[in-house]
Amino acid sequence: GTASTNQSFTIVVGDVNDAPTFTSTPGTAATQDAVYTYNVTTEDIDGDDINVSAPTSPDWLTFTPGATGSGTGILSGTPTNDDVGVHDVTIRVNDGTVDVDQVFQITVNNENDPPTFTSIPVLTATQDVAYSYTAVAEDIDGNTLVYTAPVLPTWLTFTAATQVLSGTPANDDVGDTTVTIRVFDGTVSVDQAFFIEVADVNDAPT
Repeated sequence: GTASTNQSFTIVVGDVNDAPTFTSTPGTAATQDAVYTYNVTTEDIDGDDINVSAPTSPDWLTFTPGATGSGTGILSGTPTNDDVGVHDVTIRVNDGTVDVDQVFQITVNNENDPPTFTSIPVLTATQDVAYSYTAVAEDIDGNTLVYTAPVLPTWLTFTAATQVLSGTPANDDVGDTTVTIRVFDGTVSVDQAFFIEVADVNDAPT
C-alpha cells in the first residue's frame, strides 16, 4: 500500500511599512490680493498616524496642520503685488517611519494696481506771480503713466511731457479755481482734484 503524511505549519507574513500617500491635489495658480487655499489630505494603508508639515513655502502662505495623526492640514494665504511670480512649496507627510513629499509650484498672477499720486499740489497762487506745480505719480506694476489735465482755468497750462502745471494769474483770476490732474496706467485713471486760491494784489488806479 501507499502511505501519505500531512505536515501542517503556519506561515507568518511579516509586515512591511507602506509609505503614506497624498489624496489631494494642490492648486498651482493664485491671484494677487485673492485668498489661496489648499486642503491637504493623505492616507496610510497601514493605519498609522500621519502628521503633515510644510517645510518649504513662501512667506505669504501659512500652513495649519489638522489634528495630530490625522494626516490633514490647510495651506492658505493672500499674496500681494510683491508676491507676483512663481513660488516653490513642499508639503511633507510622515507616518512615523518615512517622509513623503508633495513638491509643487504656485504661480501668483498679477492684478493691476491703480497708480497713486506722490506729489502734493501747490494750493495758493498770487496775482501777477508765476505759479508752478509738478505732478508726480507712481505705479507699483511698473506701467507707463500718461498725464493729462482735463480741468484747468485759462491762466494755467499743463505740459504732459514734464508733468508741469504752470501759469501766471491776472486780476480777473483772483479767487478759487478748480484743477484736475489725471494719470492713466493703461487700464485705469486716477484723478488728483484740488483748488488753487489766487490771492489779490492791489492794482493802482488808472
